[in-house]
Amino acid sequence: MSLSNELKRLCILHNISIAVMESCTGGNIASEITSVPGSSSYFKGGIVAYQNEAKINVLGLSEELVSDYSEVSSHSVKEMAVNVLNMFNVDFSIATSGYAGPEGGTDLNPVGTVFVAVAYKDGVMADRFSFSGNRKSITGQAVQSAFELLLSEIKKIK
Repeated sequence: MSLSNELKRLCILHNISIAVMESCTGGNIASEITSVPGSSSYFKGGIVAYQNEAKINVLGLSEELVSDYSEVSSHSVKEMAVNVLNMFNVDFSIATSGYAGPEGGTDLNPVGTVFVAVAYKDGVMADRFSFSGNRKSITGQAVQSAFELLLSEIKKIK
């Protein structure tokens, strides 16, 4: 069973709603979710915010967090996940931020670094991933990891 079909199964079984906030994955998580027939019964929507201005003005990401930690950090991605959870009034949300390359990255977070956060009513968690390959490969790995992380958190809580 594909990860997106497993997500559908769990969401319907447990009456779970979800939303996404994507940066480096550019809408690919939402696209994968909505490729499954019936996804409108659990997927409320998402935001693709690529530039910091959009993350701050649309999503409400704290400028102070971006200044102190960067938009590519566990701090920022956790806040993005919580904000989209609240905006869409869902049970679970996913947020992604990272450097898909070939440009970008820092010494601390080189190209291939992606943070994924999952938020739910009682908490939020984030993981840091280090992927390799070209831009398309890094994005694909980030989408896969986001699904795996979300499914893992749903299974823990439900």
